[in-house]
Amino acid sequence: MTRLDNSQFLKQLNEAVVKNDGKSSVYLTQKRLSSQEGASSVTIDDLPTNVIPDDRVQNDTSYPILVRISMNSTNNKDKKQEKLKISTVVETDQLSQFWQQYIRVLKGGFVGLKKKEKKKTKKSKVAK
Repeated sequence: MTRLDNSQFLKQLNEAVVKNDGKSSVYLTQKRLSSQEGASSVTIDDLPTNVIPDDRVQNDTSYPILVRISMNSTNNKDKKQEKLKISTVVETDQLSQFWQQYIRVLKGGFVGLKKKEKKKTKKSKVAK
C-alpha cells in the first residue's frame, strides 16, 4: 500500500474512479492515526472505560486522519495483482480543504450508483 501526499492521493483517486466507471467495488476507510512511537507505554485516555465525569477535564489532543482507498480489479478472480491500494495522512489544519476536494472527486466519479428500488406494496383486502 502506498502512502501519498494529499494532492497526489486525490489525483490518483480521481483517475482510478473515472477509469473504474462503476465496474468494481471501491472501499473507503477513514480513521484516526495515532503515533506509533512508544505505543507499548502509551495508554489511550479517551476510551469509555477511562472517562472521568468531571467537566473540568477535556481531551484537547488532535490527531491526523488516515484515509485509505482500496479498489478491486475489474476481473478480481484472474488478476489479484491489479488491486489498487492508496492512502494519505491528513493533518487537522488541512482537513476542511481536503474534505471539500475529496467529496468533489467522489461525487464526480461515482456515476454507477443507483437509488434503491422500492417494492410495490399490495393492498390487502379487509375482511368484514
